[in-house]
Amino acid sequence: MTTKQIATRMIVLCAKKKFSEARHELFAEDVVCQEADNKKMKGLKALDKKQKAWVGSMEKIHSLKISKPLVNGNFFSLAFTWDITYKGQPRGGWKEIGVYEVKDGKVVLEKYFY
Repeated sequence: MTTKQIATRMIVLCAKKKFSEARHELFAEDVVCQEADNKKMKGLKALDKKQKAWVGSMEKIHSLKISKPLVNGNFFSLAFTWDITYKGQPRGGWKEIGVYEVKDGKVVLEKYFY
């Protein structure tokens, strides 16, 4: 898959809240994730663990808006706007930008800014 095809597929899956499927279909086994606080983790297993904890912390995703991808070479970025209710907290949300690097048809790096 090209970088643009991966970006487009990621939007389709994430819009359906199929985050795990997106990761396992589009990401390399040894993908590196860097959060906005600069904490890094490596590998699909680590990302699965992170997602399980994150999903377990919420009551409901009310809405998720995803921008069109900005593609440049082997990089693409997406802007996400989340409206979520976390357990024991009032409804709220945030905006973030994900930047992704693609190599050999798989995402090898994801980095978030929020």
